[in-house]
Amino acid sequence: MSPAAFYSPARIAVFVVGLALLLTLALIPTRASERLPMLGEVAEADVLAEIDLRVVDDEATALARDAAAAEVAPVLIFDAGVRAREVATLAATLDAVDEVRAQTDLSSTEQGRALDAIPDLRVGPADFLLLELSPRDWRVVREESLGLLTDILTGNINDADVATVRESVEERVGNDLNKDQVSLVTALVSPRVSANITVDQAATEAARASARLRVDEVTVSFGEGDVIVPAGEAVGPVAAGALALLPVQSGGLPLDELAALVILALAGSVTLGAYLLLAAPESATSNRRLGMIVLLVVLFVALARWLLPEILPGHVDDYFDLALPVAVAAVLVAALLERSLAIVVAVVVAVLAGVAAVIHPDFAPGEGFGGAQALRPTVAFLLTGVAGVLATQRVMHVTQYGFTGGVVGATAFLTGLAFWLLDPERATVDVGLLALSSVIVAITTSVLVIGAFSLLGQVFGIATRLQLLELAQFTQPLLRRLQEEAPGTFHHSLLVATMAERAAAQVGADALLVRVGAYYHDIGKLAQPHMYIENQADGGNPHDKLDPLQSATVIQDHVRRGMELARRYRLPEPVRAFIPEHHGTRLVTYFYRKAAQDNPTVDPGLFTYGGPRPRRKETAIVMMSDSTEAVVRSSKARDEETIARLVDAVIQERLNEHQFDDCDLTLRQIQAIGESFKVTLNGVYHPRIEYPAPSEAERQRGVAAVPSGAPAPSGDAPVDGSALPELPRPAARP
Repeated sequence: MSPAAFYSPARIAVFVVGLALLLTLALIPTRASERLPMLGEVAEADVLAEIDLRVVDDEATALARDAAAAEVAPVLIFDAGVRAREVATLAATLDAVDEVRAQTDLSSTEQGRALDAIPDLRVGPADFLLLELSPRDWRVVREESLGLLTDILTGNINDADVATVRESVEERVGNDLNKDQVSLVTALVSPRVSANITVDQAATEAARASARLRVDEVTVSFGEGDVIVPAGEAVGPVAAGALALLPVQSGGLPLDELAALVILALAGSVTLGAYLLLAAPESATSNRRLGMIVLLVVLFVALARWLLPEILPGHVDDYFDLALPVAVAAVLVAALLERSLAIVVAVVVAVLAGVAAVIHPDFAPGEGFGGAQALRPTVAFLLTGVAGVLATQRVMHVTQYGFTGGVVGATAFLTGLAFWLLDPERATVDVGLLALSSVIVAITTSVLVIGAFSLLGQVFGIATRLQLLELAQFTQPLLRRLQEEAPGTFHHSLLVATMAERAAAQVGADALLVRVGAYYHDIGKLAQPHMYIENQADGGNPHDKLDPLQSATVIQDHVRRGMELARRYRLPEPVRAFIPEHHGTRLVTYFYRKAAQDNPTVDPGLFTYGGPRPRRKETAIVMMSDSTEAVVRSSKARDEETIARLVDAVIQERLNEHQFDDCDLTLRQIQAIGESFKVTLNGVYHPRIEYPAPSEAERQRGVAAVPSGAPAPSGDAPVDGSALPELPRPAARP
C-alpha cells in the first residue's frame, strides 16, 4: 500500500480523535499529593473550604421530615355497613331465640341445647333468662337490644374504642328495665359492638408524604476559608458532602478551562494529523508506528503535567522545569522514523507540555512566574526538542545518542540563561541550579533514548538506521555463513546490493534498507547451497538428476528456509520482507519452461512462488536488480547494447506480470532504476584490453607471469576474476 493510500482521511480522523482524547486526559490536572480524606477517615490537618459551600445534611433533613409526617393524623372513613350488618345479625339471633321460646313442647334441657346451637348467641351465664322471661319482658329486652345497638353503632367507634364502648353498654340500658332484663340486654348487645371507623392508608400516606415535602432541606454552609474538617477528627457525612464539592475533588478545572484544554489537545492532534495527511511520510505507514507516535506524545505530555505542578511556581528560581526530558519524544521519533515528522512532534509536545506548567490548581502567576518566565517551559521544551532532533542526523551508533543528550542539555542551559537574564530578581546562585538542571536533562535524555531505542524498534517493527548499519557488517553471523558456505550467492548478493542501492538513491528510496535487504534476500540458499548454479564450482549440477517439478520445489523452498533463518537470527521485519517479495508471485521460469516442453498443459501454479508481490519500492528495486544481474551474468554477450536490451526486457517482463501493482513505484522511477542498472552493469562487465607481450628485460629478470593476450587487470576486480567485487556505494540517504 502506498503512503498516500495508507494515510486515508478516515485513518487520520481516527488518529486525530484518539490522540485528542488521550491528550485531554493527560492534561487534566490532579493533585494526588493533597488527597482529601474520605468518609470515616481522620483528617491529618485542617481541611478548609476553598470556595463558598452549602451542603445538605441528609440525616437532619430526614429527621425533620419524619417529625412532620408523624404529626399528620390518620385519615378515617366511617363504615355505615357495620351498623346494618351487626343489627341484622342481632335481629337474626333474637328471631332464633323466639323460635326456641315458642317450642313449648320441648323440655328445658332440650330448649337449652337449641339455644346453644344458635351461632351468634353469646350471652354466657344469662342464657337461662332467655327462657324464663315472660313474653312481655322478653319483648322489652328484644326491642331495647335492637334499639341500643343501633344507637351505639350510629356513633364513631374505632378499634381503640371498642372495649370501652362494650363496657359502657350496661350503663346505657334503659332505666325502666329490671336487673335481669339489663343483664340480658348487656349480654346480647356487647358482643355486637364493632369498630365502624377505619384508617384510609393510601390517603394517610399521601398526607404524610405531602407533609414531608413541605419541609425544606436542612443545609450547612461553609464560607471560603472555613474549616470543614478539623485536624484529628473523622470525616462525617456532612463534611464528606462538602469535600465532594471542592474543585480538587471534582477535577480542578471550571468548565471553560476544561474546554480550553480540549481545544488545545485537538489543535495539537490536528497538527500532527494534517502533517501525516499532506506529507505522507513513508516511515510511519503502519498502525503500529502511528501507535508509537501517540504513545510518545501522550506519555511525555502526561509526564510534564504530573511533574511540573510539583516544580512550578514554587521552585521557579531552581530551573528544575528544564530538567524534564520532554525532548526524548521528538528524538525517538527522529531516530526511529524521520526528522521532519520529529520536528512536528517536538512542536506539539512543547506547546502542550508548556500548558501543563500553568494549568493546575496551585498555579499562581504572581509567585515569580509571571511575564516572560511563564513562557520558559514552552520555549525550553521546543528548542531542546528541535536541537535533539537535529543532533540525531549523524548518529552512527546507539552510544552516540550520548552526544544527542549533550546537545539537549546545552540547549536547555542556554535557554535558561536567556530567561535568567530577563529576570529582574535574578541571583548568581541560580546559574548553578540551571547548570545542574541542564546536566540532569542531558543524562536522562541520553539514558532514555538509548534504553528505549531498541525496545521501541522491536515492539513497533521498525528497522532503525543503526540496526541496519550493524546488519550491513560482513561480520554478521548470517553474512559470514554466506561467505563460507555459499560464496557464489554471497557475491551475487553483493552485486545485487550495489545495483539496488545506487538505483534506490536515484528514486528517493531508502538506500540503506535496500542494501541490507539485498545482502539477506537469498539467505535461504544456505540450506542447500549446492543446488544453485552460482555455488557449483566443481561443475556438477544436482538438478540434472531431478525432474523440473522437483527442481522447482527445491528452488521455491529457499524462500521458506530464508524466512525461518530470518526469524531465528531476529532480522527486523522490513529486512525479512525482502526474502519473499524479491520473487513475488513469479514463475520459476527455467524449470517451468523445461516442464512445458514435455507437457504443455503442466499447471503453472506448481512452479509459482508464494509471494507476496513487492509492497514497498525498496523490495521492488531488489526484485529488478536480482533478475537483471542473473540474466546479464548468464548472457554470453555483455556489451553495452546487450546489457541495455536485457535490462529493459527484464523490467518490462516484471511490469507485464503486474509485480509492482502493490507498491508505489511510478513508471518514471522504474525507468530511472533501469538506467541506473545499465550504468552499474556496464561498469562491472566493461571490456578489458589485452596485455602486450613481455619485454626482453622482464623475461631475463623472470618477473613476467601474465602471458600475451591476457586481459589487463582493472582496479575493481582481482586478476584471476575469481570473485565479483563489491562496487563503491553512493552515500546512503539519511
